[in-house]
Amino acid sequence: MTTFAELQNRVARLVSDPDGTTYGDEIYLDAIQAAHDAVLPWIPNYCSVLIPASSGSGGAYPLPDNVYDIQAVRIGTGKYISKATLASGTNRPTSLTACDWIETPKGYLNISANGENVTEDILVNYLGHWAKPTKAADIIQVPQYGHMGLVYYSASIVVTPVVVDISTLGPFKIRVESGTPEDNPMMRTSEWFRNLFLQEMKMMPPYQKARS
Repeated sequence: MTTFAELQNRVARLVSDPDGTTYGDEIYLDAIQAAHDAVLPWIPNYCSVLIPASSGSGGAYPLPDNVYDIQAVRIGTGKYISKATLASGTNRPTSLTACDWIETPKGYLNISANGENVTEDILVNYLGHWAKPTKAADIIQVPQYGHMGLVYYSASIVVTPVVVDISTLGPFKIRVESGTPEDNPMMRTSEWFRNLFLQEMKMMPPYQKARS
């Protein structure tokens, strides 16, 4: 298992900061946490939750805070119900045997059979956000095969303060170089790390998204 401290060390080595003092702990934390969100389209966190029927009001049921994308919804032990089709001229079914679902308002599962009493708990299968580390000893929850992607994306963020500093000083440069010198080489470095991240993600095994 890889800890936050170990992953930070990998990023630090990649940005030529082996002792981790050049950029500071705060930017490393921001970068690694941002990377946890960046990998979601390729490396989703498969989750499920059983929502008590009694927790709803008017057909709306509160969802966990870590929901990224709902995949499927089932009431009790019955069949999975369909996601609502929002189109002009259509009506949402009100029968409990033919109801549908949609996430609205944000953070709530809305079931169309709001006029009937849903007495069975609701099973929601969803893709969730990865738990983000905050301390050195925290375990990285993203699977091992995604750690290189985390490192590349984090590196692109970690060097950003230097990119901004160089941009700020740019107007005061005295141009003595010949040819076409690079005005902000660290910006290119950040873009290069981001490209490495995208190339790494393209090698991830595809996942099957549920059809609602």
